[in-house]
Amino acid sequence: MKKVIFSLFIVLFVVGCAKKEIAINEESSIVEEEPIQTNIVEVQEVEKKDVIEDGAVIGSIYFDYDKFDIRKDMLETLDDSIEKINDNPEMGIVIEGNTDEFGSDEYNFALSNRRALAVQKALSTRGVAKDKISIVSFGKTKPVCMDKSEECYQKNRRGDIRLIK
Repeated sequence: MKKVIFSLFIVLFVVGCAKKEIAINEESSIVEEEPIQTNIVEVQEVEKKDVIEDGAVIGSIYFDYDKFDIRKDMLETLDDSIEKINDNPEMGIVIEGNTDEFGSDEYNFALSNRRALAVQKALSTRGVAKDKISIVSFGKTKPVCMDKSEECYQKNRRGDIRLIK
C-alpha cells in the first residue's frame, strides 16, 4: 500500500511541474505565451479488498422448517458468498449445518448434514472447487437465537459459510 501511495505521489509531482514556454515576438516587443500540453495521467482506482478474518462467517443460507433445499431468496446471499470466496482464494471453506430445536438429536444431525451438503453442492455448481469445501453438522447444538418464537427458530435453520486459513 505504501508503494502505491509513493508511486502516485511521484506521478502527481512530475505532472504538476510542467513549465510554460514563452515566445518573444521581436517585431512588436510583445511577449506571447504558447499553451503547453500537459501530461495527463489517469489514476486507476485499486479495488480495496476486504480483509476476512480466519473463521469468519461470510454468509448464512436459511432453510424452511424440515427442509434442506435452497430457497430462491437465498441465491443472492449465495452469490455474495462466492464473490468473497473468489476474493480470498488462499482460504478454505467450511459449511456448518444447523437446525432448530425440534426433533431428536439424530434427526437434527442428519437434517443439518443435508443442509450443509445442499450449500456445498450449490457452491460447487457455481464454480467453487469441491475439494476446498468441508462440511460439519451441528444439529441443534449451535443456536444463534434462544427465544421461543418462529423468528428465532428460523434463524437457527441455516447453513453458515465460514472461511478458514
